[in-house]
Amino acid sequence: MQRREQLEQQASKPRQLWWTALQFVLLAVLLVLIARAIVSQADELRATAANLTVDWWMLAVASAVVLLTHAALIQSWRLLTTGWGSSLRFGAAVRIWTIANLGRYVPGKVWSVGALVVLAQREGVSPVAATGAAMIGTLLNIGAGFGVVALTGASVLDAMSPSYRWLAWAGSGVFALGVLALPFLLPPVLAWMARKRPTLSSPSRQLPNHTLWTATAINIASWFGYGLAFALLSRAIFPDIGGAIPTFVAIWTASYLVGYLALIAPGGIGFREGAVVAGFSALGLAVSAEATVLAIVSRLWLTLLEVLPGLISLAITPALKRVRS
Repeated sequence: MQRREQLEQQASKPRQLWWTALQFVLLAVLLVLIARAIVSQADELRATAANLTVDWWMLAVASAVVLLTHAALIQSWRLLTTGWGSSLRFGAAVRIWTIANLGRYVPGKVWSVGALVVLAQREGVSPVAATGAAMIGTLLNIGAGFGVVALTGASVLDAMSPSYRWLAWAGSGVFALGVLALPFLLPPVLAWMARKRPTLSSPSRQLPNHTLWTATAINIASWFGYGLAFALLSRAIFPDIGGAIPTFVAIWTASYLVGYLALIAPGGIGFREGAVVAGFSALGLAVSAEATVLAIVSRLWLTLLEVLPGLISLAITPALKRVRS
């Protein structure tokens, strides 16, 4: 069995190298296209940026909302791990989640989930609980995003293309059915994982339904939190910008999903910004230059709020290990 797994791993290495190389080539092409698009409207962007007056207090409130939303998502993931009988302190969960979150800036999107599993195991979380919580948390977050877009973004989606609205409704329907079916699907799936990987053992108990529903509710609420923060950020930069809060929720959620599902782009770079510009332009809420500035500023702002906590957690991890030893 081990010999066969080793042969399979060796055979898959060339394919992985080719896929990695292709991702970097596509990413390079994407960055060139982004640069050309920015250069083509450089004069408008400079004029718009020169007239910016930032409301720093509103920007601080927006940042606080993002950090609180991060904390809620961390708690959601922690509930899933502890629901399977593992013990994980909230402080340790914050450290693991923020470090693993750095992996989303690597092409492929799988690094973040993989890091989450490895770091959780080092804290004593069972392999099955760590893997299952990471996978379910990701699926819940993506599915909840489709539901939120379908709920809040009818006008945005119709303005871009009528097919987008039906796609969002289809995605949210699949999500709702999936959540209802999870309590029945999880036991056989985990048993299958345990059979395929002898090193993994089946969880000592089934994930409670109330834990699953709570995690789902948190993931749905998180998109509204991000959308509210995006609205505050937009008005901190352009006080006269129009649009109700649900519109900002829809634009932000749709753009984030587009970026997340673009596997070749680290952090969804380019794809997310393009979706933000398309959403604002389709509704006439901002001219192209203003929408582009918002897309760029929101990227830098969110990247700072995602990367800085991860770097802080990386810095304090060796100190924590010394204290424990």
